[in-house]
Amino acid sequence: MLTAEQNELLTRIGPGTPCGELMRRYWHPIAAVSELDGQKWNKRVRLLGEDLVLYRDKQGRYGLITEACPHRRASLAFGIPTNDGIRCPYHGWAFGHSGQCLEQPNEPEKSQFRNKVTTPAYAVEVMGGVFWAYLGPAESKPLLPRIDGFVAEGTVRMLGSAIIPCNWLQIMENSMDPVHVEYLHAIYSNYVMRRKGAPEASTPKKHIQIAFDVWEHGIMKRRLLEGDTEDSDDWQIGHPVIFPNISAMQAPGSMPRARACPWSR
Repeated sequence: MLTAEQNELLTRIGPGTPCGELMRRYWHPIAAVSELDGQKWNKRVRLLGEDLVLYRDKQGRYGLITEACPHRRASLAFGIPTNDGIRCPYHGWAFGHSGQCLEQPNEPEKSQFRNKVTTPAYAVEVMGGVFWAYLGPAESKPLLPRIDGFVAEGTVRMLGSAIIPCNWLQIMENSMDPVHVEYLHAIYSNYVMRRKGAPEASTPKKHIQIAFDVWEHGIMKRRLLEGDTEDSDDWQIGHPVIFPNISAMQAPGSMPRARACPWSR
């Protein structure tokens, strides 16, 4: 059982918190690429306790910048794309992908004040139809892991999102828990369908054994279901939960599936 202090240490991930500093050493999924298709240039993103704006400049390059303009706190979610970044809609201050202020209209012609103004901005990459962001120190930026579900040829990708009112540890604990699948996704789902007078949704399989193995990138969860033998992949191999935000699984005869969870709290 966690103490209140341990819970705070593990679940607070804002700037300057111990767990927040750790989380900022990893890449996090933030949006689907399709969300900036067509005429949509900007999208609000909340990640690791920061309010940000994902945008596309006029050259088609993507950036991620703090939402509040450092001048008068206007929202860059309404920003205007430029060749090299984004322009604030309130007074026209322009910022590059590094967060450096590039232009300040209506300042004196010889003013160099723009060179003294920056705002937090972060790295963005695209993989598997998803935008990924890195919020840590540039000198420590790792390669974006090429997780099979996002890069394997022939993979059919379906993207969905939901806002869940919980912290990152709660959502990943749920990904780690095999038994809830038996009850929530099978037994409870069937109960709901019966109440509606509809056919049952699935056939529950009882968990005979469960096990967890720590490996270098996270935890491998294993389960033995009723009717399966100990030679089954679910028991011999299991499903990797990759720290801090990936849960991967594979149904028999199917391509690998990977679920990614960004953290906003």
